[in-house]
Amino acid sequence: MNHSSHDMMTTVADTMAMHDHHNHDMGGMGNMGHDQHMGMDMNNTGPCDSMGMMMYFHTGKCEYILFEALRTTTEGQMVGACIAMFILGALYEGLKVFREYLLQRALTNSYTVGMHSTSSQDAIVAAGNKTVGTHMLSKSHFIQTCLHTVQVFISYCLMLVFMTYNAWLCLSIILGAGFGYFIFGWRKSIVVDINEHCH
Repeated sequence: MNHSSHDMMTTVADTMAMHDHHNHDMGGMGNMGHDQHMGMDMNNTGPCDSMGMMMYFHTGKCEYILFEALRTTTEGQMVGACIAMFILGALYEGLKVFREYLLQRALTNSYTVGMHSTSSQDAIVAAGNKTVGTHMLSKSHFIQTCLHTVQVFISYCLMLVFMTYNAWLCLSIILGAGFGYFIFGWRKSIVVDINEHCH
């Protein structure tokens, strides 16, 4: 074997060793291009990727908010999510009071009509020896049904967010509900709470 053949074999062996070492460093992804590898690094969001579901109260910035697309990974996003939950909690309390207001108004109107008619058969509220009537197919009951559906949806959404156990989100919901009751609750004139859900 001449000297030039020996040099060429050494060069080939060195190249193969470098190639094997490069594949080893890539973690078995040697066939992946440089652009793909860089793209994978750019898609990595850091500590949030390693988080699992924590079934205890905790603080942090990485949470899924009801949907996969609604994910907080920064402090700013978490603050925005907390503000949204505060508003949703307040609106939930407002919706309950609004339903009570509509129900009271519908019963008052029915009572007024009933004073001029003795043919009402669907009595649901007794006031002394007088009755107030309403109907299942009335406009008032249809509106109450729609609002009840919305109320159930909001209440379960708030419950699911609370079940993330993120202390910031939980506190936002509690404070929002308290604020909503403070703003709207004093208007209540019906003692019975209308269809309370979850909290």
